[in-house]
Amino acid sequence: MSLYLMMLKRNHKALWLWSISVSSMVFLVIVLYPFVKDVYAAMPEEVMVILEQFGGIPEDALEYYATEGAMMLQLFGAIYAAMLGFGLISAVEKEKTAEMLYTQGVSKKRFHLANMITLLTLVILFSCVQAMVGFFGFMLINENINIGHYLYFQLLNAFMYLVMGLIGYLLAVSLKPAMKQMVALIVPLPLYIITIISSLTNEDWLKNLKHISPFTFSDPVVILKEQVGIDLISLYVYIGLSLIIVVSTYFIYRKRIHLL
Repeated sequence: MSLYLMMLKRNHKALWLWSISVSSMVFLVIVLYPFVKDVYAAMPEEVMVILEQFGGIPEDALEYYATEGAMMLQLFGAIYAAMLGFGLISAVEKEKTAEMLYTQGVSKKRFHLANMITLLTLVILFSCVQAMVGFFGFMLINENINIGHYLYFQLLNAFMYLVMGLIGYLLAVSLKPAMKQMVALIVPLPLYIITIISSLTNEDWLKNLKHISPFTFSDPVVILKEQVGIDLISLYVYIGLSLIIVVSTYFIYRKRIHLL
């Protein structure tokens, strides 16, 4: 328990910094909806035709959130989660904290378990802050939304963050200790780009690339705007991959430091 609390204390500043920064951006997008709605209404028909090719005009606040706010939330949230997962290992190794813990009788199994619980806790807290701030934004502009759909998206989005964090953690235990935390950016950015490309192309092989991205099963446009079934292939793949990472990273890390 003390190890878990120590890990939380080490990462709480970054949590609140990222939470405040990302939620502020999303909140601003939401509260601007009444003004943006007026802009949409004043657009010429020629422009409306062009916009239809990119998903059309949002019909309500939740659709607007899906296309303008949630996608930005996902990108920055995924970056935070990947860097968090990577930092759980890289930070303690650079500061030689891991060696100190081992010499005091803390096993690698206990250290690994504390990291996993810390990652899960911080992802949940980050996701809850985003969900509550977003909901408060809708209340402020007096827009009624489908709470079920909103919470469903937030749940899948939180799992996507957890996946990103686990991949970042796997990356950290697989690379040399001297690697900087920014290396974790190679996880979310390519996957996000792949998702965008697969949604815009007409090529079947490019469209199928979406299954390798966790952004696919948590796609806000699909969940909140189109309201169709999510990509279950991507979801099942990443549920399985997450379990594999949790187990494999323990054995990889056991071979990484030979103090015990």
